[in-house]
Amino acid sequence: MRYPSIFVIVFLCITQSFGQKVIHLDANFPYQNIGKYVRYLEDKTKKLQLDDIKKLDQQGKFRTSDLEILSLGNRRAAFWINIQYVNQSNSKAFLVLDAPNIESIDVYFNAVDGTPAKLHSGSLASESPTVIASNNYIFNLADSSPGVQSVYIRVITNNLLVLPMKLATSETLIANGPKKARYESLYIGALMILFLFNLFLYLSFKDHTFLYYSLYVGAFFIYLIFYLRGYSYFFGADFRRFINLYPHVFLSVSCISSAIFSIKFLDVKRKLPQLMIYYQVVIGIWGGVFLMSAFGYKGIVAGLVGYLIFGSSVFLWFAGMKSYLNGHKPALYYILAWGFLSISILWITLILFGVFPYTDAAFYIVPAGTTIELLLLSFALGARFNDIRKQNLSLVNTQKARLEKLVQGRTLKLNQSVSMLKERTAELDQTVKTLEHTNAVKNKLFSIIAHDLRSPFNSLMSIFSLKDMNALDFEELKMLLNESRKNIENIHTTLDNLLYWAKSQMDGVTARPELFDLNSVVTELMSVYQPLSRRKSIDIVLAAPQELWVYADPNQIQLVLRNLFDNAIKFTPLRHTITIAVHADGTSARVCVSNPVSDIAKINVEHFNAGEAYSPAYGTDNERGVGLGLHLCREFVYQNGGEFQVKVAAEQVLFGFTLPGKA
Repeated sequence: MRYPSIFVIVFLCITQSFGQKVIHLDANFPYQNIGKYVRYLEDKTKKLQLDDIKKLDQQGKFRTSDLEILSLGNRRAAFWINIQYVNQSNSKAFLVLDAPNIESIDVYFNAVDGTPAKLHSGSLASESPTVIASNNYIFNLADSSPGVQSVYIRVITNNLLVLPMKLATSETLIANGPKKARYESLYIGALMILFLFNLFLYLSFKDHTFLYYSLYVGAFFIYLIFYLRGYSYFFGADFRRFINLYPHVFLSVSCISSAIFSIKFLDVKRKLPQLMIYYQVVIGIWGGVFLMSAFGYKGIVAGLVGYLIFGSSVFLWFAGMKSYLNGHKPALYYILAWGFLSISILWITLILFGVFPYTDAAFYIVPAGTTIELLLLSFALGARFNDIRKQNLSLVNTQKARLEKLVQGRTLKLNQSVSMLKERTAELDQTVKTLEHTNAVKNKLFSIIAHDLRSPFNSLMSIFSLKDMNALDFEELKMLLNESRKNIENIHTTLDNLLYWAKSQMDGVTARPELFDLNSVVTELMSVYQPLSRRKSIDIVLAAPQELWVYADPNQIQLVLRNLFDNAIKFTPLRHTITIAVHADGTSARVCVSNPVSDIAKINVEHFNAGEAYSPAYGTDNERGVGLGLHLCREFVYQNGGEFQVKVAAEQVLFGFTLPGKA
């Protein structure tokens, strides 16, 4: 026994010099991952045999692992792992690979008699009586010798290769096996209940939202439980082989169903139509994943699904948040659901990238996140169902209220008819009064027109009759025509006002504003009215800037100014002064025409500002109008966005208005 002991000691020293850790398996060895005790080598050709691997191991080609769980990425290669251990227990040693979807596993070791032994298993392998293949793989190393044993493991998978390995005795296997089963039975039961319950709701209410949710849960159940957690072994090797060849078919069906469920639940077509194009993109991408997986491109798809699931989850979470902010209250649970799933997927992604260490707990992050997500979605459906129930109850109450209102309406219909008749009678009375007033105004205007227009024309006819009889010489004719000129100018102003008034009565007043210089219009009109003012020895003083641009209808404003100028000349006593002030007032322009009057007490400012009936008056030289001028001024100024005011101050009457400045 001395020589074998020396050999063991020498062998341990040699292996430790190369960084290899030897596992001392005894009754107290914990049931944990042994990733930090192993070395590994990548075989890109997949053609190396055990003898080739041993030579490479002697040459120091193996890499030492520093992780509890090996995470070797998504490579289409074979990986060789070496474990060295000493079985110091009284039981057999067992190698446990806690990864149910590794497609091919070969374990090489020395049997009790020292002869080489090989065990083969995997998700695509046939059943073997020497390997316990359930939702993990347990290899009986059948060794109880005290010497150092070297085990080589060859694994091949067309997926992400995450390899949790444990070395255990039969006692530790029996003690730790039920713990995992108890935990997994919780979420398996929860998923089955959610699927059956929502399928029952669909069959009861025929609401397709429950159908798509059931499809989502059912397809994801197959992917998660039968593929990721490896429980397909319950239905035999053929079913297990099928699930492991086409797992992403079920995942893509689940993701497409979740997108359609989201469209139905959030009522995207009606409330968020701008997101429909993105939903179509998501469904199209997962449709492509379905086809690629169905045609056997599992390796390519496996490298993409993690990112696609995360992207889809974030998008569906965003859609839920937008819907909730738009007032869809049941979307609150929906937001929490996709938030949990997004966080769990992000966590796993960070683990795969090495940000966090890979532990056994990492394998339960996605199942736990998914279970919570599906529970919250079920709560969301419950909130939606409650919301629909409230809406239906509200509709019933609304219909009841409508019927009650209908009965009340029919009861009150007669009273309403009487009230309507009274209102119509009052409206007719008001219309009659309006027509009477309009008719009185019309008669008044016609009487004024008959008097004011006939007299000047009769005077002109008399002059022309005397001329035809040669009863007038040239000087007398010139004198009489100059005398009639004043009347003719009054006729011109009166006709202009009458025409504008008639147009406003027939078509309404419509302003056509444009930008123009108000100062140039005032200056031009002053030159027109200069002869009239000189005839009465009246001075006109203008206080205005060089330019003042306003935005208004120039024709209407010109009529306003003509009436104000004519009015001022008409009522200003001889040898007095009219003041015209034009200036900017903030963003507006203000025009003020002020003149003295012979009897300031007769000026009724309230009457003018109220815009009451047309009141013709005589000027200082017996000029007479029809009373339309100020009325038209007020109406045109208001149409152009300004204000019209009349004031009296210090024996002066001031007519002013404002206009908007540049647009």
